[in-house]
Amino acid sequence: MKRLYAVMALGLVMFFALGAGAKSLQLLNFNKGELPDDSSACNASLSEEYAAKEGDCSLKLEFLSNGWCGMYMPKKGTWTGYKKIKFILVNPGDKTVKDVGFCMKGARAGGGPDNRKDYKFEIPAGKKEFSFTFDGDFCNDGKSPIDMSKVSIWNFDNYTDQPAAFFVLKVWVEE
Repeated sequence: MKRLYAVMALGLVMFFALGAGAKSLQLLNFNKGELPDDSSACNASLSEEYAAKEGDCSLKLEFLSNGWCGMYMPKKGTWTGYKKIKFILVNPGDKTVKDVGFCMKGARAGGGPDNRKDYKFEIPAGKKEFSFTFDGDFCNDGKSPIDMSKVSIWNFDNYTDQPAAFFVLKVWVEE
């Protein structure tokens, strides 16, 4: 009988330990054919290049010049309870892709710096995971808190007039 209780206790510990992982929400599932619905000066297409495994898809972004590609009024736009935006990118070239970034606008109306956050970065050659903590962060004005209760847009940006291309393997928010 003691052995039965020990096995049951071990089972409960394992159940709770497995369920204790970070909560996450995948924003687009490329394997299900989901594509961004909002872009400017960018061609977006599904590709098998750089996919995690055979049969999976990645998102190929080809910026012609200064532009963006992402979601406007996304269905998965409630990010309350999440703290980080994460994505995995692949730069297929030999040179670093410069002056790109990720932008998101919160729930309040208006498009000024008090309702927008830009995370600018560079993508070195090869594969790289990016993570930015927006919980407790401020909008571009430096004083307005980011309101992620209903995201109005999120997108990848090219901030220059130079063409840029890279692959998105996954994009998600996480606790």
